[in-house]
Amino acid sequence: MSAVRPVRPGPEPAPDVPPGDVVTAAHALGALAERPDDDARWEGPARPTRWSAARSVSHVADALLFYAALVATRATGPRSPLREGRPVAPAEQLADVAGAAAVLAAALRDLGDERAWHPSGLADAGGWAGMAVTEVLVHGRDAAGALDVRLELPADVCDRTVRRVFPWAAPALASAGPADVLLAVTGRADLPGIEHDPDWWWHSEPLAHWDGAPRRRSRPPHWH
Repeated sequence: MSAVRPVRPGPEPAPDVPPGDVVTAAHALGALAERPDDDARWEGPARPTRWSAARSVSHVADALLFYAALVATRATGPRSPLREGRPVAPAEQLADVAGAAAVLAAALRDLGDERAWHPSGLADAGGWAGMAVTEVLVHGRDAAGALDVRLELPADVCDRTVRRVFPWAAPALASAGPADVLLAVTGRADLPGIEHDPDWWWHSEPLAHWDGAPRRRSRPPHWH
């Protein structure tokens, strides 16, 4: 009788960001509603951007709706944004973020194994979700700073996002919290081992296509 050979474990599955993480991130921004619409801090600077706190929240809704359009149409090249802000009260902007997150999550579930164009690459569903989570949580934290509101970033969502769209920063997760790593790689915090790069960018294509180097954008961000 031949000996039974132990089954060798295969490679770990690539980290991914499920569509539901976008909705979870959007719900986290509900903490910003602590400040009423007439609070002057909504017009304060949401550093490091030049936007106000209110405009930062509006941008998140803009970005999520634009992402949803690109995903739903399986975009193969550049498109014009669907909207550039909406002149409504901050509470309505926060509601827009929640609604846009749900729309994008539904579009990502429908995307399946297909991909759609983004300036950072031909992104798959996990790449899109990771970029969307970054938009929500990073700009949400910018707004929270202007509003003097404590915003808790969901650790599990941050962990998956860093591993998927900022894989070069993943080693830092061994010694720092996921939210801190996400903020550091996007220039909002300082952590040993993570370069403060104003031209940070996402790796949105499948991880199998990553060349091992940090991604950098070729032009300034829209808010610069």
